[in-house]
Amino acid sequence: MAKVIPESISDLETATAGEKRLFKILQDKLPSDYIVWYNIRVNERYPDFIILGPDLGIVVLEVKDWSLNSIESANSNTYTLSTLGKKANPLRQAREYILNIVDELKKDKCLLQTGAYKNNISFTFGYGVVFTKISRKSFLSSPFINTIDEKSVIYSEDLKEFEENFDGEKFKQKLQDMIPAKFNFNRIPEDIMDRIRGNLFKEVKLSTDNDAIFKVMNLNQETYAKSLGYGHRVIRGVAGSGKTVILICRARYLADIHKDWDIMVLCYNKTLASFLRNSIIENNIENIEVSHFHGWINEVFKSLGLKSGVYKDKDIDENIAKISEDMLSNIKKYDAIFIDEGQDLEKEWLEFIVKTLRNPEHSHLMLASDGAQNLYNRKYTLKSVGIKAAGRTTIMRENYRNTKQILDFAYTFLTDGTVQEKVDEEDNNFTIKPDTSLRQGDYPDLIKCDDFQDEANKIVDEIINLKQSGIDYGDICIAYVHKSYKSTKYIDMLENTFSNKGIPYFIMSKSGNAKSKFRIDMEKVNISTIHSVKGLDFKYVYICGINNRLLDSINESKKLLYVGMTRARDVLKVTYSDNNIVVGDLLKARMKLNKDNKNDYKVEDMVAATKEESVEEKNQGGFMNAIKRLFGM
Repeated sequence: MAKVIPESISDLETATAGEKRLFKILQDKLPSDYIVWYNIRVNERYPDFIILGPDLGIVVLEVKDWSLNSIESANSNTYTLSTLGKKANPLRQAREYILNIVDELKKDKCLLQTGAYKNNISFTFGYGVVFTKISRKSFLSSPFINTIDEKSVIYSEDLKEFEENFDGEKFKQKLQDMIPAKFNFNRIPEDIMDRIRGNLFKEVKLSTDNDAIFKVMNLNQETYAKSLGYGHRVIRGVAGSGKTVILICRARYLADIHKDWDIMVLCYNKTLASFLRNSIIENNIENIEVSHFHGWINEVFKSLGLKSGVYKDKDIDENIAKISEDMLSNIKKYDAIFIDEGQDLEKEWLEFIVKTLRNPEHSHLMLASDGAQNLYNRKYTLKSVGIKAAGRTTIMRENYRNTKQILDFAYTFLTDGTVQEKVDEEDNNFTIKPDTSLRQGDYPDLIKCDDFQDEANKIVDEIINLKQSGIDYGDICIAYVHKSYKSTKYIDMLENTFSNKGIPYFIMSKSGNAKSKFRIDMEKVNISTIHSVKGLDFKYVYICGINNRLLDSINESKKLLYVGMTRARDVLKVTYSDNNIVVGDLLKARMKLNKDNKNDYKVEDMVAATKEESVEEKNQGGFMNAIKRLFGM
């Protein structure tokens, strides 16, 4: 079964009956490693179907539901129909589409042949026409026989046979027949398939032209982005499922096909806004605004003559309450609004955002959210803020970011004992259990330290080793819980330690200006609060500064650490120098995942000590010795 984008066109009013029939045949008859795009824009053109197969190359198909009787005249360039007037010869149309595609692909040297056929594309390509209501016999006996090469046509009886024949090989052979210049080529590998996708559809490309590695969103993510309908849409996804990537792709996609639209992308924190802005603006898209909520709402307040420069939730809510319907009519309206990390926004804020849609009920709004990352304890339902998500919510359980070991550890820590899964999709706290990540890696390390200075020293020593082994500084993030606690100034101690060792660093959360300057490709170690790295990810993540202030709200603190843990793509290490309930839960989660644990101590007995203010004050020889044996301390 082929991967088809979008996933379905059965309810699409603009799709013809013949296109829907062919869509089903392509989906059912082609192999699972084939990709089919329906009516997706390529260089200002909209081919009906683009088919990409590793042993096929690329074939474009144009579908016509014309009857033979409706054709009044035809030649190699045009067809004149009694119902539609003069139209391009469909085979010529398909040929122009494929040549347009090939010209675009030739811009990437990695897709070209070498040697005698240098500068030619390295795989075959073809084009054809599907006449859904014209039989072979009737067309071949018509005066139009010489206007189209018969090898490049699928007739009505062919369609019927393909629908009834469960063997897709004959259908594949028909596609092969549509290739005018055949030659042997090696099966197209997955990375080249990705390059083809990224070159054809710029919205799925994640890397820049200057990046050494060509990166694209995966097929599932592209399918989600291009299968979403219009109106209000909600994506509920686990950390690492690609919500932000899909939002970026969808925003780029709509900005490209609706150049007259005003589009806004919003999120809560400045660092993520900077990342989103760089990802979108870098593609020279002019009809999209990207902002963090407080920056945008204060511009609105300023334009209405209200007090601006307000950042406290209460002050913002009071200002919003002052905005009358007359004042609302003077605010800029948007044809589409995209909200990332939507769980971070207050009820009153979302209500107001919905009102800034050109048509609050029918304009396009996409909200990406994860209740497990609701760090600010926002409580509301989507319906209560005017978002009509019933039947329009996509659930994304698959994690593409983290290794299985990181994901298992983070989710076990999050859900053990205190945080319960929510089952109501309307609830802002709706929590999704992630499917197991496909990537394997090392289990996270928990590193016991004497104090925070010892935490900083050990992290810096590890970073020095990582750099010597070839890891870029920009792939590393140090995420701390709070800037300071009691007399410990975490940020100052980290800065001093890094400076003393000569390691370049960037304090993402130092100021609003610093957050807006963040770029994912900087060759510096990223240092930030966990709050400011929401929505981002790095190969190596160190979490430090776990302190007793977290005990003020255990549930929110566990969500905060879960967010920090799930920023790590490959390696996660957590340092700690306090022994409290939160640390106990970290150790408990880690022990549950240790398959080689042959400890005689029960987890419950060891963790029970963390219910006290200090682990060391209770049963000093029990819990701590068990931990030391387990982690080699």
